[in-house]
Amino acid sequence: MPKRRRHRQAAPSPAVEKPSAVTSTSPRANPQPQDLAATLLDPSRVRPVVVISRMSDDEQPRLDSDSIALELKGVADVVVITNGQFTYELEGLLPIDTHIFGSAARVYPPGLKWTEDPYSSPLRLVRSRSDIEPVTAKIVTDAEDFAFAGGWKTASPASKGNPRENGLVKSIAPDGSRAVVELSSGLQAFLPEESTGLGVPLHWILREGMSISGAFDTGKRIFSIANLDPPLPGESYPDGCVVSALVQSVGTDSADLSLIPGESHAVALSSISSNERDSAADLLTVGEVVSVRFHRRSGQIGLSMLDVDDSEPVLAAPELVPGGGAWLLPGRDLVQKVDETPVQLIPPAYEVKSQSPVAGATALKSAELALSTERARRQQLELELTGLRSANHQYQMHAAELDADVMLGRQQAAELSGRQQEVDRLRRDLAATNKQLSDLRKKLRGVRKEEVTPQHAFLDPEQNVDFLLNYTWAVQIPAAEKDRLTMGRYRIGEGFLRSLREQPQEKQKKAFKAIVDLLVNDPAKLSAREAHQLRTHASGGSEAVSRNGGQDACWRLSIEQNVAAARRLHYWKCADGVIELSRVAVHDETQA
Repeated sequence: MPKRRRHRQAAPSPAVEKPSAVTSTSPRANPQPQDLAATLLDPSRVRPVVVISRMSDDEQPRLDSDSIALELKGVADVVVITNGQFTYELEGLLPIDTHIFGSAARVYPPGLKWTEDPYSSPLRLVRSRSDIEPVTAKIVTDAEDFAFAGGWKTASPASKGNPRENGLVKSIAPDGSRAVVELSSGLQAFLPEESTGLGVPLHWILREGMSISGAFDTGKRIFSIANLDPPLPGESYPDGCVVSALVQSVGTDSADLSLIPGESHAVALSSISSNERDSAADLLTVGEVVSVRFHRRSGQIGLSMLDVDDSEPVLAAPELVPGGGAWLLPGRDLVQKVDETPVQLIPPAYEVKSQSPVAGATALKSAELALSTERARRQQLELELTGLRSANHQYQMHAAELDADVMLGRQQAAELSGRQQEVDRLRRDLAATNKQLSDLRKKLRGVRKEEVTPQHAFLDPEQNVDFLLNYTWAVQIPAAEKDRLTMGRYRIGEGFLRSLREQPQEKQKKAFKAIVDLLVNDPAKLSAREAHQLRTHASGGSEAVSRNGGQDACWRLSIEQNVAAARRLHYWKCADGVIELSRVAVHDETQA
């Protein structure tokens, strides 16, 4: 930026772009500098104005005004100007250090406090292409902070005195921290995440375009849906199903998981991992959405992660707001927000107090004054001119010192900018490391499951199958259910061991779990595995497969679902009450 306005070269008068999101409170299209200045200095203005300046030789503006206007729809007005004659004239119409120049942006809040404290409305400079993303984020944050100062940042649930309103969710911020709601009257209101009282992002409970009802604070223009009535934990879940849960806290020997916001269930390490050397903190991450098996016994809810397969279907989590969709989704974890302390990159303003020069000599009052009097006046004026020249020289020296101070301040600001970029990089690295840690913990859980299952405990194949079935039953059935869910009588049919050995180790483990569900004869588990009689053909009306004159019937159930070549277990229900394991086959096979 040039030091003196007298050194600036005039540039053609710029055209002013007016994004579609700009409302009637913004300057009209193609405003003059005085029109924009009048709007900014209007004490009755109620919305922030984002002014973006671009270099005249930039083929494309560095800051995307359209996306910024869309992001701030209903919050602030956006105007784009071109650096040059327009910005020079605007600088002369605004208070000192409140102007805008180069490739930058500044958000002018409502009111006139910014005219007294220019750095309360900081200038956001774009020095390089790498600055575009962080500067854009700062502009949006500045506009939101100014628009809702004292409102949504400290919003609490609306009081009884606030009227109930119906509204339409127009937009939701990508991080779920805020939403814009259009009321039935056409007025747009702000819905902050904090006002729900749930502690979860808005895009977990709302969808754009959905209708909602809540309380409207007319003073702060804040919309609240705090009076929610979420369902009871596990209200619609059948016993034994797999559901999603949110990790609330993690310790060494246990973790707290939530099925509904505001409540949690303590899960012991023994229900998370079978390895006594494990720690719950090594396997789970706070904010992670995990799949658990749901149990309800004597009115008490129990959760377990021991016998959950990745291929098992997961029941949908409940909706917290009707029409907003399931509040928990597998794989959508709660990202922990990192507090960011803004760094002021602009050095303090220096104020130069100038004094008005002594007024020039007045016109001669009369041509009739004596020559001696005129000479005396001339001598007095020469003395005053000498004094003014000396003062002007001192002012120039002081201005040069101030210019040096400004240059030093800019250098310090550049250093701070570099440090801020390093902080941003470290924050990104930390977030990436946390994500890698979470992924490694998930993999560790899978490895632990594989480690604790012995595969060859006996040389005799039938003895080894008996051992693995009893081992799987011991791990799969909760301790409180072992007396009730005992395994029934069974025998190994001809060809079963061969069909089992032909399966990969992963499929064999799933087969043993399916056989345990069959032998404990739990109706809920058999229904989930779609147990049915085997027929000679795929058509439903074909004859059922049987033997011994119809005394023994062949049945099948699902070992896995929703995968290619899904495995099935074929078995005989014999007349003597014994289950005979026949073979492990793929879905399309009908051979007994």
